[in-house]
Amino acid sequence: MKQRKLTPRFIIILIILLVTGYYLYPTFRFNKLNRDEEKIAHQISERMGVPYSYVIENIYKDESILRDKLDTLKNISDEDKKAALELLNQAQGDLREKVLRARKRAIKRGLDLQGGMHLVLEVDLVQLMRNLARQRDARLEGILAKIDAELIRDPQADFDEVVVRHFNEENLKLSQYFGEAGESNATVLAYMSKQADDAINRSLEILRNRIDQFGVSEPSIQKQGSRRILLELPGIEDPSRARDLIGRTALLEFKLVTEPEKAQQFLTDLDKLFAARTTEVDTTEKGDEFQVFDEESAAASDTGDTGAAQPAEENEDILDLSAELVDTGAAAVEDTSAELFKSEAAPFTSLLRGFRGDIAVPSENVSKVRAMLADPEVEKILPDGTQVLWSAKPEIAGDGNEYYLLYLVKRDPELTGSALSDARVDISSGGNRPGSAGQPIISLTLNRTGARKFARVTGANIKKRLAIVLDDKIYMAPVIRSKIPNGRAIIEGSASVEEANDIAIVLRAGALPTSVIIEEERTVGPSLGRDSIRKGTTSAIAGMILVVIFMVVYYGASGLIANVALLMNILLIFGGLAFFGAMGIGATLSLPGIAGIILTIGMAVDANVLIFERIREELDTGKTVWHAISAGYDRAFTTILDANVTTLIAALVLLQFGSGPIKGFAVTLAIGIVSSLFTAIIVTRLIFDYITSRRTLTRLSI
Repeated sequence: MKQRKLTPRFIIILIILLVTGYYLYPTFRFNKLNRDEEKIAHQISERMGVPYSYVIENIYKDESILRDKLDTLKNISDEDKKAALELLNQAQGDLREKVLRARKRAIKRGLDLQGGMHLVLEVDLVQLMRNLARQRDARLEGILAKIDAELIRDPQADFDEVVVRHFNEENLKLSQYFGEAGESNATVLAYMSKQADDAINRSLEILRNRIDQFGVSEPSIQKQGSRRILLELPGIEDPSRARDLIGRTALLEFKLVTEPEKAQQFLTDLDKLFAARTTEVDTTEKGDEFQVFDEESAAASDTGDTGAAQPAEENEDILDLSAELVDTGAAAVEDTSAELFKSEAAPFTSLLRGFRGDIAVPSENVSKVRAMLADPEVEKILPDGTQVLWSAKPEIAGDGNEYYLLYLVKRDPELTGSALSDARVDISSGGNRPGSAGQPIISLTLNRTGARKFARVTGANIKKRLAIVLDDKIYMAPVIRSKIPNGRAIIEGSASVEEANDIAIVLRAGALPTSVIIEEERTVGPSLGRDSIRKGTTSAIAGMILVVIFMVVYYGASGLIANVALLMNILLIFGGLAFFGAMGIGATLSLPGIAGIILTIGMAVDANVLIFERIREELDTGKTVWHAISAGYDRAFTTILDANVTTLIAALVLLQFGSGPIKGFAVTLAIGIVSSLFTAIIVTRLIFDYITSRRTLTRLSI
């Protein structure tokens, strides 16, 4: 009869173990496939001669990117091309599907184990109010400053209540600055609330787009409260890069560079302005006036003799923003050198150099030049409708020094980022610039409206320069050689694939509707994450070994039964994490979670200690082994259940109201409590019943 009662319990435990194995298998599978994926990516990188990071970035983004690139490569052998194609077929075929399926169902690790960033961002609603205001004055700025100060002191304060109270204190209606004149506070508040919600939702979407394109695996982006956004970015190795990517506004503009004569006259006027303030310098006795653009340069510009660069061989209609860069004057020095201006006496131009026909500022003079250009009088002598912009990054001359370029451009853009439909990173095959082969480039594609405007602008300004301006920094200023009808362009000059990819991401995702403030930031490096895993695993194994030894020494053969249940308990905990993760509930293994597992190890054998002590008491009364075991389990059950239920309640409270590390601890603790109850009471009892059903025991090792 006892044997028949064992069968259902054996079946139940077997089913539970099979289900556990089913949910744990993808984790082991994913780790193996991930290693295979990295190995293939390295092989593709070596065969194609492109950076490994470029392969990882594009291997799953679009199957055609690497294949198209392979077709354009001229400097690799047919054998390498064939091998690379086979590897691509392997990586983008079954392996891709297997990796994605396994990743989705594998145990998810927290930031503290795999490395990454935890960010809490707050959408700056006060700045949004400034943007929405019809007019700004000192009184409004004072009110907004008070609102901002109160929100900083009390982040949980209701935004609408704070705004209304401060405006009432000043006896002002909101409609004086916001909405339509004469509207009630309620109407204006409804309008502002709608704009605030829209700003937060747009910020969420834009941040999600940027992070997704950043290549983060399984990021967490959630709205927290009314003004905050929670970001968890696993696997981030460069926090400053991610921080910059999140906060950038990305205003893309295409602006025409003014004529050389106008720029030359502006430099002359600047010298006159600052020379008039310098009593030591007699401006009437200056030497030759410095010129960036001489008569030959102007003639070249007029006749269109701007160099011999040819259109890119991939597509003659593509505007190659680097290939089109040409010397605009005979006064320009060689590409790898910088030339000292001739006039040492001129207060402004003596700080400048000539570089490829452009105005260059040595890095040591940048602060002086910026201060001079910030002079209010400079604005008065600027040619109408123009502005001065700096290059985004320095140029390295033949002498090894860094030089920043200055441009005089038209203030109003010809096109903006709204005309852009796509921007992606590619690797240059060289084209008409063999030296650029293998370098990262950004391929721009304009939408239909933008393409029409671009065609009109390029057609009307042939032989003029068009500056590519991102956030008031000029990245390129190529010469327009011909009308570009199809709205495609290339930006070269990025120092790395990562830099090019960051620019492309921001261009694609667009601008944030208002600024975001980083309220909280925690960063864990990958090496620290691996170290955490190693130390956590070592602690768990050491604790388990000590518990196993103690149970065997103190309880003999019965201790071995408890140890079997302990091992099964750990297996069930990981199976539970995999199950809830696959169900989308969000169970994640973190460092506090490992602490929860270690705690559960002690709690699991604690239940068996209570049971074994009860069995000893029953044996001391003279009962048989079978009856002592039965009575021991019955008498200990209530105590064990009460202790574990109270702990489970605490774990559920932490799970509901905790966040971050606290939640990770609560998840594993809750799963561990349930599994330890099952293994300590059901599994060990089944083993005892099985042993006693096989033969009659006169004594028990306990």
